[in-house]
Amino acid sequence: MQTLNLALKTEAKSSLPVCALQFGEGNFLRGFLDWMIFKANAQGLFNGRVLALQCTPRGKVVPKLKAQDCLYTTILHGFKDGKEIEEREVINTIADALNPYEDWEKVLAAGVSSDLKFVFSNTTEAGITFVHEQPFNTDVCPESFPGKLTAILYERYKAFKEQGALAGSGLWIVPCELLDDNGSKLKDIVLQQIEDQHLDEDFKQYVLNECRFINTLVDRVVSGYPKDNAAAYQEKLGYQDELMTCGECFHFFAIEGGEDVAEALPFAKAGLNVVVADDITPYRLRKVRILNGTHTANVPAAFLYGLDTVDQMMSDEITGKFARSVIFDEIIPAVNLDKDMLISFANDVVDRFSDPSMHHQLASILMNSTSKVKARILPTILDARAKGVLPKKLCFALAAYIALYKNASGVPVQVQRAGGKSGEFVDDAYAVEVLTKAWSLYQKTEASALFTVKAVLSDVKLWGCDLSSDVDLTSLVARLTHAVISDGVAATMKDLLEHN
Repeated sequence: MQTLNLALKTEAKSSLPVCALQFGEGNFLRGFLDWMIFKANAQGLFNGRVLALQCTPRGKVVPKLKAQDCLYTTILHGFKDGKEIEEREVINTIADALNPYEDWEKVLAAGVSSDLKFVFSNTTEAGITFVHEQPFNTDVCPESFPGKLTAILYERYKAFKEQGALAGSGLWIVPCELLDDNGSKLKDIVLQQIEDQHLDEDFKQYVLNECRFINTLVDRVVSGYPKDNAAAYQEKLGYQDELMTCGECFHFFAIEGGEDVAEALPFAKAGLNVVVADDITPYRLRKVRILNGTHTANVPAAFLYGLDTVDQMMSDEITGKFARSVIFDEIIPAVNLDKDMLISFANDVVDRFSDPSMHHQLASILMNSTSKVKARILPTILDARAKGVLPKKLCFALAAYIALYKNASGVPVQVQRAGGKSGEFVDDAYAVEVLTKAWSLYQKTEASALFTVKAVLSDVKLWGCDLSSDVDLTSLVARLTHAVISDGVAATMKDLLEHN
């Protein structure tokens, strides 16, 4: 069977100019933003493509993209009028893909193109952090995403300054990472990079005055490659596609800005579920706490329990009931937004997670678990604590997260699961080091579990504060961590459900 680029020959390809650099070539951006750009291009509204950049040295997608002329198929599922629907499209948004660690000079050259207008990114929450970089040069790719972005902007600044054309040459940076005020935070780190690199004051003013950093919120479950039924899909499609990207039909994109932003990013005009508003805080809060928070709170335990996908987690008698209780009994009461709005959104989330066609892999959700716990779970726990509530099931979520690292010895983290299963996921190296050292204190007793949990929760670098100062919280997490190890996740969840 031919690959899709050969099977479809030229009809699926595009000649639109590259107007954006895209940090991230993974499932989410391909199934969300690149799909949106494809939809807008089809109506003559966006009129541009992206250059996809690999985020880490370990990436494996760039060669696959190049082998398929950067074409791939999105396969979206959902329900409409009570019936299951499936939408299949060949996406041609990506013009080319590069590994910056091998082709840094090509990336810098692309960064000074006069066609370039935007930078998009999805590097996970861990990607928007400050890292001290070696002095910028054109031969060595910086380690971090903000470091790469700063270096690209600096080359662009120098090139357009030499041409006497700085005005209007700045880029619009549109991050899609799930962080509050993601654009503002990225901007602050870029400015920190400028100071750390001792770059020109004029360049700093260029970033401040010519470039725009836009806050966003993204929402779509993209489960990725359908490995369990790839052959059946390829039979339907009539071609081979190593990058088939499955997801849900539901999508939502909130972008902070005014009419100029809506005009530059005309996704709403293309009929997509996109909101451009001066303040996207309410949309962000409900999504991160309920949808993403439910993922992060429940997936570690479900993975340890031996389940593989989100729909399995929701249909299981124990984990499904537990996940629903986490949402309605602990997350919603803690969030300070209109409860009817939260409940309506939560009901949609339950339906979306329960869709058996999605097969969203738990292992992919575990990627960068520590930063996700910090961004998605801890704020809800702290809000509950401020109301005098100790949320037991969210404390269990912390315990299950800590239990993932019991036998960790490096990256990727190796996990022993129920039923003799094993698994692995990737997390920040420092987080793995902290958790691994903490488990060396455990001596198979509840008392020693307290030492382990204290070592984790007290790490200010991980959490931004000393969580172990909350004695009741620390004590409960320690008790539940020991229970997970000694009794198992299923028995511990059952006990919490029975004594709600």
